[in-house]
Amino acid sequence: MSAVSYFQSKDYRKGDRLAALHDVYASVERVSIDVLGDDAPYFSVATRHLPDISLLDATISPMSPQRTRAQAGDGKDDLVFAFIESGKVSFDPQGGRAFELKGGDAYLGLNTRASRHTLVGEPRFFDITIPRAVLDPRVRVRDYAAIGKLVPSPALTLLKLYAQAIMQADAMLDEALARRSADHLLDLAALALGARKDDAEEASRNGLAVARLASIKSDIRKHLAENWLSLDEMARRHGISPQYLRSLFYKDGTSFTDFVRTERLERAHAMLTDAGRAQTRISEIAYACGFGDLSHFNKCFRQRFAMPPSEARAVALDER
Repeated sequence: MSAVSYFQSKDYRKGDRLAALHDVYASVERVSIDVLGDDAPYFSVATRHLPDISLLDATISPMSPQRTRAQAGDGKDDLVFAFIESGKVSFDPQGGRAFELKGGDAYLGLNTRASRHTLVGEPRFFDITIPRAVLDPRVRVRDYAAIGKLVPSPALTLLKLYAQAIMQADAMLDEALARRSADHLLDLAALALGARKDDAEEASRNGLAVARLASIKSDIRKHLAENWLSLDEMARRHGISPQYLRSLFYKDGTSFTDFVRTERLERAHAMLTDAGRAQTRISEIAYACGFGDLSHFNKCFRQRFAMPPSEARAVALDER
């Protein structure tokens, strides 16, 4: 089973925060941390461990983690896809060229290489850690140390978005689902680095399509109330053809229209049964969820929940 674990500095005494942060890092790699400034370190970290892959989402105060030569020799031969979400990062690998990164940049780190990071501003980053032995058979790359800053690509973008979607799903993943999610991430990681021919074809059929659909679904949920939400517009936003977008949903056992309608209805139901919105008119909720016609909303709601919106609200309030 795979669950998201959360670690926040507010849960520790100030004098214990640095030691706690070292322990959190240790689940991925051993480092020594120098805090920049006189205040106790701040951190908000989420981790999830999948088969062959570890995910880490962190917002921290300015600090400088260092992986020493001794720590780099601890036997962890992992590759780290590091995505900088905000702040500025100076990365200085031993024996290599130092470079600067900012929000939107990404680089490939090696746990077998001593290095120092300096994170300033309002640092937030997202790491995907994969054992080198798992990726080696899938990619053409042999000198990972020469890669450094990663070149933007659709595969790299989808790798990050799909991994973040897995982190945002608080649900426990059973063994089979965790394995499948990890396989999709491995497909995307291989494509981002340069997959071998046979692996590239397989990864494009599997991981790339799954991650693209997950990204599209996430985008739809963010814009359910928008009147421009349509199959053609969503295809344009994601740089694919409407026919391909339609096929992604078909292979998922649904359609674009059905998915949008279901998401709008689920959001409307959640709003109707929210005690804090008990005085909000049903028509306002319908429009806020993207329904432009109240009678159509009532019909769809009955079909979905076997009762009219007013009854769903009344039942929820009575239960409370």
